[in-house]
Amino acid sequence: MKTKILDQIRGSEQGMLQLLEELVNIDSGADALAGINAVAQRIGAFLEVLGFTVEYLETDGAPVQLLARKAQPGKKQVLFSGHMDTVFNQGTAAVRPFKVENGRAYGPGVLDMKGGLVMALYVIRALLENGWQETDMTVLLCGDEEMSHPFTDAVAQFKKAGAGKDAVFNLEFGRVDGSVVTGRKGTTRPTLVVEGIASHAGNEPEKGASAILELAQKTVAIHALNNFAVGTTYNVGVVSGGTMANIVADKAVGEVDVRFKTIVEAEKSIADVQRIVETNYVPHTKTTVTGNVIKFMPFETTLGVQRLYEHYASQAEKLGLAKPGQQYVGGASDAAWPAMTGAPTLCGVGPCGAGAHSDSEYIEVATLTERALLLASCIMELDEL
Repeated sequence: MKTKILDQIRGSEQGMLQLLEELVNIDSGADALAGINAVAQRIGAFLEVLGFTVEYLETDGAPVQLLARKAQPGKKQVLFSGHMDTVFNQGTAAVRPFKVENGRAYGPGVLDMKGGLVMALYVIRALLENGWQETDMTVLLCGDEEMSHPFTDAVAQFKKAGAGKDAVFNLEFGRVDGSVVTGRKGTTRPTLVVEGIASHAGNEPEKGASAILELAQKTVAIHALNNFAVGTTYNVGVVSGGTMANIVADKAVGEVDVRFKTIVEAEKSIADVQRIVETNYVPHTKTTVTGNVIKFMPFETTLGVQRLYEHYASQAEKLGLAKPGQQYVGGASDAAWPAMTGAPTLCGVGPCGAGAHSDSEYIEVATLTERALLLASCIMELDEL
């Protein structure tokens, strides 16, 4: 049976590309709720044919989530997790639709992360169409990962779905060198709003209180918090303020990106930013902050994560493939949420490529099949874990 499953995957490249083209050519950015729903419906229909019970979790005015289950009581429990949304606006797919050139597939979201979704669907199909009954499977896909889940309960859903699982595979893209991801930083995104006092910069500068100067001082203080040794980083990446050069600015805004490897560092960063917010450098200015809360938890490399990686990577030799490496990366993902429950979790198991969030985004077509083989073999051999 295992040989038949792997052989079916080896013969599935064209089918994967056809479905990938269909999904990539559906705009599913933050302004395309109908597109996210269309992607969910297409994936749901695919899974229903295979015997899954499919639910569409809806919140008014928010992107849909897809939850599907193929129960096999008493068997190893696996969660496939991911997201259906992209960072690209409505109309992008019409401007640069899916295409394949020189062994690479291009298009909005082809790498991040519709390629991984398609790959997993074909793994599931190969398993079930060949009579595999040794795995209890759950699929949970959100529609607002790129927005950090501001309007849905996706975080709670990922934790609930991940709890107690024997393995969780987050279907984000593989690195260009073939590595998977065994750790990620968490994030906060504080926004500082400084209010000052406007005055004429020539006639009465002393009556003003510059919000820009206050924000500048705070920017220096925030950047001084950078601790590269422990992996906690701060970047004031967007600033705005003032209206004219001859007016002392009465408002300034700074948007900050903070990243950390551990929950302890997350809590410390929140406290440090709050301390700077409350520190007054320019008299008569006032600063408020929003978003100084954890948006994504860090995905920590636990013993369970490491063991799952080693099990996954060991399949490569059996299949005659290059052994995938492991990477710790700065970008956050939803792998963090099931991992927090203690479930062994592996991220970045999707096809490999580069250029995420850009017009040059691509996957190496050959890796659709290669990564599908690795994932299927890993699942079929979970008793070895």
